[in-house]
Amino acid sequence: HYKDCCDHNVDVSSFDISKTLTGLDREVLSDLVTVGERLVTRTPIYQVQHYHENQIRDYFALANLYIHYGLPEKAEYILRRIVTLRSGYKDFGPCHTETLMQMELLRKSLKYQHKYKSASAISSQIKKAKKMQKQRGFDEPEPPKLSVLCATDQCGAFEHVCDMVLDPNKKERQEEKRKMDAVEESRALWLEERRSFFN
Repeated sequence: HYKDCCDHNVDVSSFDISKTLTGLDREVLSDLVTVGERLVTRTPIYQVQHYHENQIRDYFALANLYIHYGLPEKAEYILRRIVTLRSGYKDFGPCHTETLMQMELLRKSLKYQHKYKSASAISSQIKKAKKMQKQRGFDEPEPPKLSVLCATDQCGAFEHVCDMVLDPNKKERQEEKRKMDAVEESRALWLEERRSFFN
């Protein structure tokens, strides 16, 4: 979802997954966490490198779920690795919007664990990075805010997540139904040919 937003120049600096997840019951969140954990099992976080874009984004999504589910210590472990990867990579660096978003989530996870001193240090780093970002002179027109798009579900992400959680086999069932319809259509055509041949 994040990558699609970047591809379409949507400002993600104000992104807050909690707005998207608000209202989901604990059981649904548990299912989402399980799906997220399954998704990242092939590559442990300590093996992820800066060029593993999809894994980094999958882990970031899982960290968001962990925080919303009430497991900030698990989120912290993931986010520290992701922030380190992003900050040290020349294509991102500490001032990149994605790095800042991940740092903000790391700060939140520390705050939820009552690690206020560490959270304050991260907050200072975020302020410095934003100041550096402004000094570089980003005078481009401001793209639409992701929070607005997600709150109104203009991108369809919420519907997709609900479909995947509530009915994870929907695509398989649709394909199976399409095949069954094709078989039934073929059968009806065969019966019609048979009747016309023998009558």
